[in-house]
Amino acid sequence: MDRAALTAKFDRLLALRGDPVKGLPASDWASALESVPQDVLIRAAIAMVRGLILEEWADRRKEDSRPQKALETTEAWLASPSPERLKAVKAAAKDCTAARNETFGDGHRVPQAARHVAWTCGADTAEGIFDAIQSVEEELLARIALMAEYHRGPEQRRAIADVLKKFVVPPEPVAAAPEVPTNAGPVPYNADGHFELGQRLTHKKFGEILVTSVGETWIEVELPDASKKRLAHKP
Repeated sequence: MDRAALTAKFDRLLALRGDPVKGLPASDWASALESVPQDVLIRAAIAMVRGLILEEWADRRKEDSRPQKALETTEAWLASPSPERLKAVKAAAKDCTAARNETFGDGHRVPQAARHVAWTCGADTAEGIFDAIQSVEEELLARIALMAEYHRGPEQRRAIADVLKKFVVPPEPVAAAPEVPTNAGPVPYNADGHFELGQRLTHKKFGEILVTSVGETWIEVELPDASKKRLAHKP
């Protein structure tokens, strides 16, 4: 997965207008995320459903945990795939279908999204994940429509993208710190020199010293008596 390419695809998704009621079609998400491994997409989708739409369902329907069960059985299958666990996932997905039908027009997209995620387990493609993303965006848009807060539409897709990116976009590479040879002897200190953390120096006044901290124009060194002192150096 190329970080720059995926980031650019997310930027494009955020720039699209989309339907004000349904959001972006699943096909747009599929085009952007088709290179991401299926197990990564499933984990990302579980976090998306839980983080963005499941809480309201749980608050309003404390006795109905069918969407939660679908996500939990999906996680169990991811941790250790087996025919038995896959059977449990499919049963939980069917329960979500019933929950969707029972609540149609009143939060039905929550079990619908959970069902899409669950059905992806063992599937040949990640199509269900893209349907789940579309369901989540549609649910979020429906919630702000109830309050006539249509100006918040772009925020909803941005929230989805933020969750997904935590899973599918590789972290930015961290530049390795310069290596200081462990077998290198101390070098003479000079205010015009540049020094690295852990480097040993010799100072005309203080003797052999150790660099313990490095700033842009200074270094902090440990003297032979274990006291600390700041000295100048070049960036």
